[in-house]
Amino acid sequence: MGLLALALPMLARAETPLSVFAKHDDFAEVTISPNGDYLAAMIPSDDQTTVVILRLSDRKPVGKFSPMQGRSVYKYEWVGPQRLVLETAVQDGLLGEPQPTGELIGVDADGGASGYLFGQAAPGDFGTHLQAAHAAATSGWATVVEPLPREAQHAVISVNGWNLNQDTQRTVAYLMDVSNGALDKRVEAPMLGFSEFLADGSGVVRYALGVDPHSEVLTYFRKSEKDKWTPLNTGEMKDATIIPFQFSQDGNKVYLDSDEGGDRSCLVEHDLVNNERRKLSCDDAADLDRAFFSPNRVPLAAIFQAGYPKVSLLDSDDPMRDKLDAALGNFPGMMVEPVSQTMDGGKMIVLVYSDRDPGTYYLYDTVKMKIDPILHRRHSIDPTQMGERRPISFKARDGQQIRGYLTLPPGKEAKNLPLVVNPHGGPFEKGDRWAWEAEPEMLASRGYAVLQVNFRGSLGYGNNFEHAGKQGWDTVMIDDITDGAKWAASQGLVDATRMCIYGGSYGGYAALMSAVREPDLYRCVVDLAGIYDLRIQASQSDTSTSQYGRNFMAEFIGATPDRLYQASPASQIDRLKAAVLIAHGEEDKRVPLSQAKALRKALDERHHPYEWLTKAGEGHGFYLAEDREDFYVKLLAFLDKNIGAHAPAAPAAAEVSPAAAQASSSAPP
Repeated sequence: MGLLALALPMLARAETPLSVFAKHDDFAEVTISPNGDYLAAMIPSDDQTTVVILRLSDRKPVGKFSPMQGRSVYKYEWVGPQRLVLETAVQDGLLGEPQPTGELIGVDADGGASGYLFGQAAPGDFGTHLQAAHAAATSGWATVVEPLPREAQHAVISVNGWNLNQDTQRTVAYLMDVSNGALDKRVEAPMLGFSEFLADGSGVVRYALGVDPHSEVLTYFRKSEKDKWTPLNTGEMKDATIIPFQFSQDGNKVYLDSDEGGDRSCLVEHDLVNNERRKLSCDDAADLDRAFFSPNRVPLAAIFQAGYPKVSLLDSDDPMRDKLDAALGNFPGMMVEPVSQTMDGGKMIVLVYSDRDPGTYYLYDTVKMKIDPILHRRHSIDPTQMGERRPISFKARDGQQIRGYLTLPPGKEAKNLPLVVNPHGGPFEKGDRWAWEAEPEMLASRGYAVLQVNFRGSLGYGNNFEHAGKQGWDTVMIDDITDGAKWAASQGLVDATRMCIYGGSYGGYAALMSAVREPDLYRCVVDLAGIYDLRIQASQSDTSTSQYGRNFMAEFIGATPDRLYQASPASQIDRLKAAVLIAHGEEDKRVPLSQAKALRKALDERHHPYEWLTKAGEGHGFYLAEDREDFYVKLLAFLDKNIGAHAPAAPAAAEVSPAAAQASSSAPP
């Protein structure tokens, strides 16, 4: 069967079924082998995620790998011309979402030479075709740091011990034989906790990154395998966040995502021989999002995203620079993201997507200058039936510029629409982006506008903006969300009398807190895996089990029981007027089910209306497609009852602040 046969043609529909929005991607993480003979792709599903390998010459499947029952492929890397190393995840019905296990399995492209390389499973646990060829002590969690495809026999991996927690352990880097799992210890991280490494092209680990107990990124460097670690966060660089992307081919330069000397992060080149640094690309409105390099390890482009994504091509003599430029020109109005390439750069996989299109993987032959579609991420989505995701910008009440996105119902005028405000989770190190997203599109397909505000604390707009969210869970973050909703109403885009707010995790907290702080603004609240009492979160969540987690609560939210109580929606529940829908996974460890039960008890005591939905086996959010679809059915019925076409009229429109009324929309470049 050819690849295009695997990717079925998109079908037109009068209304996209909810099951289509609830399902997993058809294909994900498509990559090309180092010499261009094979393609690999992950196929997600409810019960097991697998990897399929296809021969490029005839585009026929030659191998499909799935671990034993209850295990999924979590991620994979090409480590040679026809060799892959797979990282596994547990998916055994006890918890819907796969949980990575830290085990490594080697497999050839044709499915042969399979071997259990790292982990605690005994020989034969993965079936008779998999035998543990290496009996070294493997009590830990491993991940691939650096494939070495030109060597094709080894890869650099990192290992964290299972029996040590974030407060006491150090990550260790090994050189692993990818044929039998034999390990050669190379270096130990200089800091406690879980660390990440960067190796140069020869496999020497020269960077280590970790997070200190106060959530600050620490970066260490060493010039060679014989040198000791040197901390980089000292002197003028003390407060800088320095994240290395890649070494140059000769190992004499390194390319960094760094905010040194400024508020926003840029692409920085560090000449290690002369100890000279220069900024290659920056943006006035946004942090560096990611960068793309040629097979020769030369930076070709930097990507920023304040509103629409922006690809900034760099000056370079590398021939791949102009070839990348040509690919970008083939898809006006779309985002073209290179995801994989051969060692010689002759072939490249690019993902092309937009706000209406989940994306298509293309094979780009850079020699013949020919680009062809391979696989759709979701063949059942018709982009012509999806809504616009419009970048917006407004001034908050204190004058701070806030950005976000407004997804509009397809085929409807953007005027007096019912609105669902949808704050993101996290809230730190998270942010909404311009891309197709299932839930906002699902809501838009049923006639609702969806507002997503990148409130203070969100990632991508500089350190000052992100740090402004500290101790602001219940104040400035909520104010930004409120100002966004009122701005949308002041523009005439939405009906101020028909607003609901829905979020998950911190977004669930923000939804309920917004409704208690602005009781006349929202007619209903939907909380998925939400936090309602921060004292419960501080004592019962998995974040409370490490010093890092406890420090996060104290420094980012509140340090005393009284502060946590005052910052909790539960402490102000008497002000709540909106109807409530509570949804929660029964096995949630990040936000325990006790949060939902505590909110339910408080509402019962006040005879306040609410609806209830929990799912057995689900963790932090709903992973299984059937559970998501059930939730969507209940969510839409709840919204329809409160702000739909037949919902009762509201008493009066919410007042729009002068600041919001003066704000104007923008579409950042």
